[in-house]
Amino acid sequence: MTKAGNILLFPCPITEGKMDSLSTESIDLLHQTTYFIVERAKTARHFIKATKHPIPIAQLHIHEITNQKQENESFLLAVHNGFDVGVISEAGCPGVADPGAEIVDWAHKNRIKVVPLVGPSSILMALMSSGMSGQNFAFNGYLSNKKPELVQQLKILETKVSKSDQTQIFMETPYRNDFIINACLEILRPETKLCIACDINGPDENIRQMKISEWKTASKNHYHKKPCIFIIG
Repeated sequence: MTKAGNILLFPCPITEGKMDSLSTESIDLLHQTTYFIVERAKTARHFIKATKHPIPIAQLHIHEITNQKQENESFLLAVHNGFDVGVISEAGCPGVADPGAEIVDWAHKNRIKVVPLVGPSSILMALMSSGMSGQNFAFNGYLSNKKPELVQQLKILETKVSKSDQTQIFMETPYRNDFIINACLEILRPETKLCIACDINGPDENIRQMKISEWKTASKNHYHKKPCIFIIG
């Protein structure tokens, strides 16, 4: 009987070309892997090629995660034939704010070994550098792009901070950074702390944590159309 393969969770850089943010173990295992299930095939091919994979990209098996469960599971049958299958996100760690979690869930249901590899996570790196509680925190993904709903969401997050000292993390698409920053300054209380972790691991990395009252007089031009993680605490 063929021994089942593993599901390998391969992080990729959160900044273009930042290959030194990945572990040697991760790159070595990736070079031994020929089956990949990924968030976006074009991005995954670009990343795999950048690692100098010894096998030509055209000879690798790369399947894009779809909303068709049966299609995904059909590709994953390679594991039962003894092949390791690598999971690759658009950026950072698969399974964290990422559809790769569905693949890991499938692996556990089928008693397949899951192997997480070391790599960058913008969410954890932002939390590490925020100076806020890492003992009790929540990641909230994207908040609403509609002002009335956003007002309510920010008030709820601030209440969680004040009542349970739970750090609240969220993100936004870069072109809406100005909108979310202005909303925070308008809605949150003066003593509430806000951390903006911008372009983490990138050439324009800028991580600042201040009270809302201090942010109101600080320059905020740096964050326009750049990837940011927002933390209140």
